Amino acid sequence: MAKIKVTIVGLGAIGCSMGLGLQQSQADVELTGHDKEPLASRTALKIKAVHKTHWNLIAACEQADLIILALPLKAIRDTLQAIANELKPDCVIMDTATVKAPVLAWADEILPRSVHFVGTNPIVATDERGSDAAQADLFKEAVWSICSSSHTATDAMQLVTDVVSALGASPYYMDADEHDGLLAATDHLPLVLGAALLKAIAASHTLEQMGKVGGPALARVTSPLVTDVEIARDVCLYNGENI
Repeated sequence: MAKIKVTIVGLGAIGCSMGLGLQQSQADVELTGHDKEPLASRTALKIKAVHKTHWNLIAACEQADLIILALPLKAIRDTLQAIANELKPDCVIMDTATVKAPVLAWADEILPRSVHFVGTNPIVATDERGSDAAQADLFKEAVWSICSSSHTATDAMQLVTDVVSALGASPYYMDADEHDGLLAATDHLPLVLGAALLKAIAASHTLEQMGKVGGPALARVTSPLVTDVEIARDVCLYNGENI
């Protein structure tokens, strides 16, 4: 890739792992980070996931060639609204949320036609959220779903593909509705089933005994519930029909 200015909005495990991975790949990038939490920004700088950070969202994004929204689903819409009219022409935006159809609809509604949006989802086995859990090789050999709209520019798709490949992942092109249907079955429904099981156990008169004998199988089924409650709620609501 030619040298590009990349801004990562959201400096948690995914965002910082992307920053570390791009640098490890020796891609010629200038990395700026932004997070509403000052501690996340300080940690990202400490682990060298980005070259610099900016406390102001618009200032962090306005000169970027590529903006990576490594944010919870619900935060994406607000962020798009905040930056939509402050971006340079031909800027490319990609996200990493696990639901794609609503995100593409927001981008189509909010962004000017001079800005290009590509929806993506890295399929990685991590529930960690913090920047201190970032790994440069997190995406190595992972499948990375890429979903575009009907008017996504070819150059924008190529840039996102180059980024995904530089991170060691395999691009997997698919329709947004197909993606959300598949993720409902493989990721979101298991979350709901685990919550239902946990609720049933909590209401049981044998709760204390179950707590003593609960083994690895129970831990596996309920392990997705350690994720952020609000993030899980929003994913299930926005993908409710498929679930």
